Amino acid sequence: MDPGSSGNFDGRYHPNLLQKKGLFQSDAALLTQDQSKGIAEELVNQNKFFTEFAQSMERMGAIEVLAGSAGEIRIKCSVVNS
Repeated sequence: MDPGSSGNFDGRYHPNLLQKKGLFQSDAALLTQDQSKGIAEELVNQNKFFTEFAQSMERMGAIEVLAGSAGEIRIKCSVVNS
């Protein structure tokens, strides 16, 4: 979702973000807090970006999906159904 390389998966999102070229309001919000801005600054390094992305994908792959009566589809994403 970055305008400079919309057809490729690359590490250009964070450099564009720091140049205030994010597409969404949520992109700009990442720069308003020191912690998230620091992470964005670290991820300008493409090697760091791809390493972090790969680790995130591995962690997501380890999440077990709850199916049937063990899981639930939330009516509102931020609130557990009552």
